[in-house]
Amino acid sequence: MLRVGKIPFLNLLPVFRALETHFPVDYVRFVPGPPYELNRKLRAGRLDISPSSSVEYGKHPERYLLCPGVSISSRAKVMSVLLFSHRPVDDLPGGPIAVTGSSDTSPLLLEILLREFRGRRNRLVRTSLPAREALQRFPAYLAIGDEAIRMSLTGAAAHVTDLGEWWNRETGTPFVFALWIVSRSALREREENLRRFARTLVLAKKAAREEIDRENGDITGPEWIPRDFLSEYWRNLSYDLSGEIEGLTRFFRLAAKIGRIPAVPPLRFLDID
Repeated sequence: MLRVGKIPFLNLLPVFRALETHFPVDYVRFVPGPPYELNRKLRAGRLDISPSSSVEYGKHPERYLLCPGVSISSRAKVMSVLLFSHRPVDDLPGGPIAVTGSSDTSPLLLEILLREFRGRRNRLVRTSLPAREALQRFPAYLAIGDEAIRMSLTGAAAHVTDLGEWWNRETGTPFVFALWIVSRSALREREENLRRFARTLVLAKKAAREEIDRENGDITGPEWIPRDFLSEYWRNLSYDLSGEIEGLTRFFRLAAKIGRIPAVPPLRFLDID
């Protein structure tokens, strides 16, 4: 069986729904987990392919290949990677800021945005505290995924900063939060199924986009999320990669500049032809 990571957040629900309802994936075992956990399982050889944090590839490019044509990106606002704060970003104190422990790329993106575009050196502290408790102890809290959506809908803080929108405003490029990453070690035993799944993934991405764009699409989310919000959310996401390369490269360049990855990695892709 091909071991495939599955992020259980709303951002990938349309893609996984397409995979599981429109394509034969009986050779696949999905392994759910947040990005932080999937990164580690992929690195340890416990996954063969996974939607994983972009920075995971940047740190260990020698271990991986990229699945061509697919990502989880935003071309403007992302709506689920949000900094909640009691003051505007420019008025935050210089002390620590709390960040979710579920992500690797988003905290690094926040660090880059603060350092490179605001000249701030706040220390980022991973926490497993509930969001509201984190906001009681820290001046700001970075949330991702469904937690960020729930906080935004319930008005958890006076100020909400969308990191995808902030990045786009500063750079003019999309931001690639996650890549579909292939473990090189899996190629020895599962090459045929890896190529098969990667080809299917490209088709599922297209099917998901068609369903999102359909006026009366069948994709639904949890009852606590208004349908209009979900529609806008999924429309703002990009599952492509070709038009997002410039933003990905710039992110890697800035991550290397501040010493968070060794160097800008070459982008090497799995051959699926």
